[in-house]
Amino acid sequence: MSHHIFHIQGGQGGQGGPGNEHGGLGGVGGGPTVDTDNINHATFNMPNGGEIMFRQRDAILDWLSPINFFLRHAAISEVREKGTGGWLLADPLYNQWESGSGETLWCCGIPGAGKTVLASMVVDHLCTKFTSNNIGVACIYLNHKEVESQTPSRLLAGLWRQLVDDIGPVAENLYKQHQKNNTAPSLEEVASVLGSRILELSKVFIIIDAMDEYPEFQRHILLRELAKMGSRVNFMITSRPNISLEDYPFLNLKTLYISAMPEDIQAYIDAQINLSPHLSKHIKQKPELQEEIHAKIISAVDGMFLLAKLHLQSLCTKKSIRAVQDALKELPKDLYDSYDIAMQQIDAQGEDDKKIAYSTLTWVVNAKRLLTVEELQVALAVEPGTRCLNVENLMEIQTILSVCAGLVIVDEKLKVVQLVHYTTQEYLDKIQAEKFPDAQTKIAHTLLTFLTFDGYPDPTWCSGKLPPLVEYSQYCLAHTAGWPEVELREILLKFLIQAFQWIKIMNIEGYSNLEWNSPPWNYAHWPSQPSVLWIAAAANLVATTKFLLNEASLLQDLQGGFIVASYYGHIRIVKILLEKSADVNAAERGQRALQAAAAQGHTEIVSILLEHGADVNAAGGEYGSPLQAAAARGHTKIVSILLQHSADVNPAGGEYKSPLQAAAAGGHTEIVSVLLEHSADVNAAGGGYQSPLQAAAAGGHTEIAGILLEHGADVNAAGGEYGSPLQAAVAGGHTEIAGILLEHGADVNAAEGHYGSPLQAAAGGGHTEMVGILLEHGADVNAAEGHYGSPLQATAAGGHTEIVGMLLEHGADVNAAGGHYGSPLQAAVAGGDTEIVGIFLEHGADVNAAGGEYGSPLQAAVAGGHTEIAGILLEHGADVNAAGGEYGSPLQAAVAGGHIEIAGILLEHGADVNAAEGHYGSPLQAAAGGGHTEIVAILVEHGADVNAAGGHYGSPLQAAAAGGHTEIVGMLLEHGADVNAAGGHYGSLLQAAAAGGHTEIVGILLEHGADVNAAGGHYGSPLQAAAAGGYTEIVGMLLEHGADVNAAGGHYGSPLQAAAAGGHTKIVGNFLEHGADVNVAEGRYGSSLQAAVAGGRTEIVCILLEKSAALMQ
Repeated sequence: MSHHIFHIQGGQGGQGGPGNEHGGLGGVGGGPTVDTDNINHATFNMPNGGEIMFRQRDAILDWLSPINFFLRHAAISEVREKGTGGWLLADPLYNQWESGSGETLWCCGIPGAGKTVLASMVVDHLCTKFTSNNIGVACIYLNHKEVESQTPSRLLAGLWRQLVDDIGPVAENLYKQHQKNNTAPSLEEVASVLGSRILELSKVFIIIDAMDEYPEFQRHILLRELAKMGSRVNFMITSRPNISLEDYPFLNLKTLYISAMPEDIQAYIDAQINLSPHLSKHIKQKPELQEEIHAKIISAVDGMFLLAKLHLQSLCTKKSIRAVQDALKELPKDLYDSYDIAMQQIDAQGEDDKKIAYSTLTWVVNAKRLLTVEELQVALAVEPGTRCLNVENLMEIQTILSVCAGLVIVDEKLKVVQLVHYTTQEYLDKIQAEKFPDAQTKIAHTLLTFLTFDGYPDPTWCSGKLPPLVEYSQYCLAHTAGWPEVELREILLKFLIQAFQWIKIMNIEGYSNLEWNSPPWNYAHWPSQPSVLWIAAAANLVATTKFLLNEASLLQDLQGGFIVASYYGHIRIVKILLEKSADVNAAERGQRALQAAAAQGHTEIVSILLEHGADVNAAGGEYGSPLQAAAARGHTKIVSILLQHSADVNPAGGEYKSPLQAAAAGGHTEIVSVLLEHSADVNAAGGGYQSPLQAAAAGGHTEIAGILLEHGADVNAAGGEYGSPLQAAVAGGHTEIAGILLEHGADVNAAEGHYGSPLQAAAGGGHTEMVGILLEHGADVNAAEGHYGSPLQATAAGGHTEIVGMLLEHGADVNAAGGHYGSPLQAAVAGGDTEIVGIFLEHGADVNAAGGEYGSPLQAAVAGGHTEIAGILLEHGADVNAAGGEYGSPLQAAVAGGHIEIAGILLEHGADVNAAEGHYGSPLQAAAGGGHTEIVAILVEHGADVNAAGGHYGSPLQAAAAGGHTEIVGMLLEHGADVNAAGGHYGSLLQAAAAGGHTEIVGILLEHGADVNAAGGHYGSPLQAAAAGGYTEIVGMLLEHGADVNAAGGHYGSPLQAAAAGGHTKIVGNFLEHGADVNVAEGRYGSSLQAAVAGGRTEIVCILLEKSAALMQ
């Protein structure tokens, strides 16, 4: 459990609270991926110091929960004026909420009353007060500019992320299930994961700010899901009074009206006076002016912090006492009056400053998300219609802010630009037609100009930092759709023709944090060569689509455009293409229009397609049929429409193999009932869950499980991810469903699925109550199946001490062999759980039990850096040289992790310094590859062979060279390491250093006689390795030392092909000057020219053609 806020980011609430200077920022399933086969090899944040394999753990966290509120919360907390807000914590209603259970406190107040800052204060207060590992605190900051990313499912996942320390089997299994099909979890699945975590805690506080900023439809979904969370959760929700929570079944709903307290406003005023050079000087001259400012502002703002902030910003600019006093006499008492005055100040500026202010407001008001400081600076610097950016147009951000009359601010933590408050957006929206009539056209023109700059897009961006504005430019077509299309047609068509080059660069694998992930760029089935018409249809460019349909030369991929328009719900485009005879049943890349529209919930388009003869039972695609697509996504109305048009209720195929399993997995109760009424097969087999009942059990959908059982579902249907419905329910911690299944005769020892048995699933998940229930029903405590091999190993791996005791009391075999860790003891050791290790040893655990990931318990201990446990095991007779496992020996495991103290202990106990096993082949290679200089020295002193061959790198010296560890390279050479030792991943030391771009090490190796043309390894030669990485200096050094420019072999076949593939123009030229053969027909691409063409390296293609490259190769 986490009582702190972990990984938090996103949302802008109101900015009217007590602060000192600045404001702040604001489908599941995005982010990085990991090899699901290796998930189970990770040791996740176990109790008592278990090591986290951060990369895999964070990959799953980022996949399930890409939203993270930490920076936003930190930014608000930082600007909160010290000593303000105490009245809220003293309020009886607040104290009743904090001390009670299942309480909901709705804090509503006028705009600018300080609700956001008070919410952040409550979060900090709760985190400080409740430090128990069984109480959770989580928060959400909603923001009208982040609606696209703040979907209900992502917000719920964000709450889950804040409440967990480890991933847990439920989230892990969800990840593995969806990674197989490259799908995202549904809202219901995310809600189930969150619900499971809440049930593990005694109490959870959830604070949600700015609910009124969330669009009505999404707000309804979010509030509906939150209200289901039960009596363990206390909600605090802030909003304006214009919404109501009374329509949702929140427990013990109380309303607390928020208004800025006079004492808080006064504290804020005093703090701002101290920060203002002008005001502080005026008050020093006339002290009574401070009281006058207090009285006038507190009277004028009537409980609105934001208004006080605006007034003070105005007063801080006054150059004389008289000017301050005059301004105090005319303080506006209404926000919009203050905004009117701000606009008047902008209009009264010189023409240049006014132009900057209007351009800034145009961007900030109309941006699809918050802009970074750099993005705004570049956007204002781009001159529409030009071919490159003139850097002399760039302005300092303070210059930009200074002309905007306080309406625009910067969040210093997040480096984003935003309006001073949500009400500022509302005000500017109202005057947009008058003040900013061509805002969308101006933004679109700027972005299209930027995207068509000479040399854009640059393929080398995938290996470095993107230029500012590239990521935001994904919204270019969203800004262009509508009136701007006609005015900007020429530059729009120019961009559309080259748009696919952008999608190839921006969505390259491994570049997920910067990818273009909004429509239409996030479409999963892009054609290999999309036509201009396809992109126009995908982006809802109606005028452009009509224009293209009249241009025969541009009329391509009518069917593809029709399908993608159906997917995105572009009704006008769909109708236009139907008029042009689009085939309503055509399939493109496995997709059909009807299934696409049904999956996305576009009811009107589904009806239009059916009216035009769409095949309601067309098979294929991700979901197998339109009905399964609609059922999986919970679109009840579309399910009914499809059934009315004679959709087959039992089609086999698709991810879930049946519509009923799809609906059950998603928790769509009404759809399940509808399908059963239409004779859906309740036991239809297949799919990830094998049966509808297992799907419902896995998702924790109690009502659906009951409905299915009433209709004859087989309670012991075998197969699928969990092997049986009971194991699915148990793995998710769904006690009620498990009880229902047992009452209906579920086999408590069904031996299939990931965990092998229900008991192993319960034990591994730490579900104590469930373990007890299963044991009472006769579960086999030593069932030897599944990932962990036994229930005892599973619960030891999870660090569940109480369950360990229960199983041992029921006769669990402490030495049961098999499973991922080989033995329960190794599992406990890997998790760093000293208490469980002690329990096992007391019960006769074999300290040298062989097998499992680490080969022995001792290797598991040292790999995790668990010094105390390693000592305990050695005291109990652990073999210090036990062979096997990933590292081959305990010593190699210790040095690979840099655990110097443990390495010393092992050597004192007689560890073999030259044990030749494991990934690195020897302890010395492991230490050298990890850059552990001190350990390398210790091993050498203890007689380690500096030329020990084998392992991933072939030798210790190659490991050091590959890692760029210059000092270790020198040390090994001093001790007689062979500079030309062959073997390993890179074949030679020089190739290893060149591949990593380690210039100094390349020089050292050459000085020591390294063979510049040593063949072998991944790249075939050192020169090819350097060329592939674009390391110009190293290439020059190697050529000076006689490197063969035409050395054959390796991944690219030749150094020239490697340079061409990477787009390294200067190196290509250097090679050609040194006589490189442009027509070598080897390597990954077959020739250097083909490599350049495949990568879109236009300049290199031209260079090679000039050198007479053979086009026909």
